[in-house]
Amino acid sequence: MSRPLRVEYPGALYHVVSRGNGRLWLFKHDDAYSMFLDILGEYIKKYYVIIHNFVIMRNHFHLVVETKLPNLGVFMNQVLRDYAMYFNRISRRRGSVFQRRYGAFLVQKDVYYKQLTKYIFYNPVKARLVKHPDAYKWSSLWYIMRRYKSIRWFDPKVSLSLIGGRRGLVELLADQAILPAMEPVYNQFYGDRQWADDLIEKSKLSEEIRGHGLMERGYIKQQEVIKAVALQYGITADELLRGVVPDAMMVLMYLLNVHTPSRLVEIGQLFRLKKFTVAQRLWRFKKHALSNTRTKKIIGTLEKKLLR
Repeated sequence: MSRPLRVEYPGALYHVVSRGNGRLWLFKHDDAYSMFLDILGEYIKKYYVIIHNFVIMRNHFHLVVETKLPNLGVFMNQVLRDYAMYFNRISRRRGSVFQRRYGAFLVQKDVYYKQLTKYIFYNPVKARLVKHPDAYKWSSLWYIMRRYKSIRWFDPKVSLSLIGGRRGLVELLADQAILPAMEPVYNQFYGDRQWADDLIEKSKLSEEIRGHGLMERGYIKQQEVIKAVALQYGITADELLRGVVPDAMMVLMYLLNVHTPSRLVEIGQLFRLKKFTVAQRLWRFKKHALSNTRTKKIIGTLEKKLLR
């Protein structure tokens, strides 16, 4: 049986669910939860994604994701790949971390949004981890109710505007009856059947336009980044790509990963490296080098020039 069609289009809203492979505990300690949120933040910036809400459980997570571009697949693949690398590294293991394919259900905002919001927030209650949903720390509700701003990429106003503000949220959660799992239309759509049928008809257009033309809108071109980094370090583009100055090469690799549509394999081709080598170097760079004041200052300077 073939996989169901993954419908992607600008402005789409999804309920995304992914589980650990073989009931694997994905998040064993606070550092793991925090790392997952950091990874989300990195790729939210790159792929112009908005996270309306999130709930991270021990062996799975829920995200309510809005995509400005038709790129949910590439966004989720990057997030799952990076977290899987981190998980295997700290667990000293190999192999699959997540189940083979994450679930992505399109949501009809005006019909199912409130129901979906309540459903994901009550997951920790259903799992008997807490007695009330706002007591669970690894949920966007925790940050909304306490007005915390420690997650810089999360803006609670996005979700609150769709459920009647904070008062609407309180009223939504006041009824403590736990909702049963929602039944999607065609196993993929949370909405009415006519809405789902219309999206399926339009999906052919989505398949045609979601290539590089639309995907690259708003991104910085690869050559612009190379030119800017070479100028910053006072070397030629050829010297930069050959790694004559290792720090410059890693800064370039980082900026290409964060601010351009270049995938790991394409970045690797520039430096004649395998994509897994690129992934490992980026992971080490993000963990160690980005804490260096001088490196952070150089990256900040380059980002100001490139993003203006």
